[in-house]
Amino acid sequence: MSDESGTRESIDWHNLPQGDELFRFSFEDGRVRGVSLRLESTWQAAIENHDYPPAVGALLGEAVAGAVLMVANLKFDGRLILQFAGRGPISLLVVQVTSDRRFRCMAKWDDERLAGAGESLEALLGRGQLVLTIEPDEGARYQSLVPIEGESLAEAIEGYFQQSEQLPTRLVLAADKQITAGMLVQQMPETGGIVPASGPSARGFEHVGKLVDTLVGEKGQAEMRAVSAPELLHRLFHQDALRIHDVARVTFSCGCSREGVGQMLTGLGRDELEATLASEETPPGLIEIRCDFCGSLYRFDRVDVEQLLTNDSVEPPESTRH
Repeated sequence: MSDESGTRESIDWHNLPQGDELFRFSFEDGRVRGVSLRLESTWQAAIENHDYPPAVGALLGEAVAGAVLMVANLKFDGRLILQFAGRGPISLLVVQVTSDRRFRCMAKWDDERLAGAGESLEALLGRGQLVLTIEPDEGARYQSLVPIEGESLAEAIEGYFQQSEQLPTRLVLAADKQITAGMLVQQMPETGGIVPASGPSARGFEHVGKLVDTLVGEKGQAEMRAVSAPELLHRLFHQDALRIHDVARVTFSCGCSREGVGQMLTGLGRDELEATLASEETPPGLIEIRCDFCGSLYRFDRVDVEQLLTNDSVEPPESTRH
């Protein structure tokens, strides 16, 4: 749905999609804009082949929601990569989202360290960096690095907006292994790209921010997971002149394939592949490759490997990047 959906009086909340969509919205004066989403079946599909511990699954889900919300605010064709790299028991979170809202994600962690870790963001991720990379289909690649700071993943992403874009931003995220949800609101710049620190724009953002802040904490996060994105918008902003601009589907799509993995193996050369087939660390006579993103397992035996090495006519598919 791309047409605008009126003010609070004209929005038909019951007929809005209730599933894995994101909602772009603003308020009547246009000085504050936002995006809201809640993913259920899409999120479950992304992690169904992984056995993420609860703490890992929750943080990765929040990272997915945060990355999709960020993409929804950008006007470009390409993909965004959001990465949290730290020294804690959860050493890496990576989310890749395309401009048409297809995502994939992965996490790396240490089970032993995680078992004795606390629940705070610093205890789980440790000190590290948030790395945001934007890879447009045309034009220059952009990358920004900021320290991971704050008491939550949402606060860490807010820190990026403050340091890199200077846009007042409020972000709330909530996730478990069943559902991930999030809402982002921003104060818009005015003439000349200036974001005023006072006046109607600042007051409007302060008002909206206070309503969004009611979702911070365990009770608010539980509400975000429990109700649909349209219902949450209605609960928060039923007294405001809310305008929904767009409703867009979010999907999980990894893009890995047996052909792509085979092309990667071919590049290793015969000696390394023969050594892997003979290794005691893998099943005898087999090479096993598991995709870090979707968890798909690809097996190649000696016959498969020989075919890869002798068939130089195989062309790599376009979507083989991991």
